[in-house]
Amino acid sequence: MKVDNLNSELKAKTVVESEPIAIVCAADNKYAMPLAVTMCSVIENLNKNRKVVFFIIDGGIHNTNKQKILKSLVLENCEVNFLSLSDSLLHHVKEVHQPLESETVTIKADYVSITSFYRLLIPLLLPNEFEKAIYLDCDLVVRGDLGELWQADIGDNYVLAAQDSWIPYVSSPTGRLNYQKLGLNTQSKYFNAGVLVINLKKWREDQLTAKAIKYFKQNLEYVGWYDQGILNALLAGQWGEIEPRWNCSPSSVYSYSSWQDSPFSEEDYYNLIHDPYIIHFVSAKKPWNSRHTLLKEYFFQYVDMTAWSGWRLTIWRRLWLRLVREFRQVISVIQ
Repeated sequence: MKVDNLNSELKAKTVVESEPIAIVCAADNKYAMPLAVTMCSVIENLNKNRKVVFFIIDGGIHNTNKQKILKSLVLENCEVNFLSLSDSLLHHVKEVHQPLESETVTIKADYVSITSFYRLLIPLLLPNEFEKAIYLDCDLVVRGDLGELWQADIGDNYVLAAQDSWIPYVSSPTGRLNYQKLGLNTQSKYFNAGVLVINLKKWREDQLTAKAIKYFKQNLEYVGWYDQGILNALLAGQWGEIEPRWNCSPSSVYSYSSWQDSPFSEEDYYNLIHDPYIIHFVSAKKPWNSRHTLLKEYFFQYVDMTAWSGWRLTIWRRLWLRLVREFRQVISVIQ
């Protein structure tokens, strides 16, 4: 069965009266298992009367892994669409990604691939009938009902997002925004782009994708953290805030000694620690490549609900990862 044309064969068997929730993810083949975990966690925590439509921007997922992803899901109220990029759209993404390989870029992250930039293309890839969508990174686990996030009032904002716990303000050292030039206050909040409710209609009308590419080319030295930096610059003052627990990053949240030491209120800090709706593994240490990942038990809880059930980071896998890292370092030195 050809995976890329499964839409008609995977349509829901149960008629659901409420509008479907459109969820977008982007992944390459290396992220096939984490993608399955993210999708499975969405469905497991969603109201059973809700229908969800997944749009997966395909960065090269092998057909066998697509089959495993589909096998991992309860498809009664779920539809899955794998989206391929046209040559013209892929060219736009490469225009943004390639300069980041230059030594002039001081903030780099080897675990951020070109697929991260696919979110800039979401409004161009989804059918026009969808005026709103939820974007999710593939290194997270959903514990809350996304139906609640879907119902949030987006108003005239381009996106809804949560304040970043590691880069809480535009003036934070690692944010690298030219916030003075943008006329922003030092305490203007900076959002994490790993969980977004996107106003597709407004984005399309204002041609935000083209503006994002143009901004990047003109402000390369100010763009830290890739497309997230671009969006924080372009959407300053034009995004709405959601509860921080919709995007909890344990590696940064747990680094605070108390709520007074954090950028959050006491209530928000308590919810982040005790009842996060989404656990986002933002650092280089992911549950599938490190034994020292906070809250990794939630990830493996959902791994065991997928076609990768029983997968663990064994000593042999750790040895293989080390060899791969060392090989890449040698190649880098040679180049």
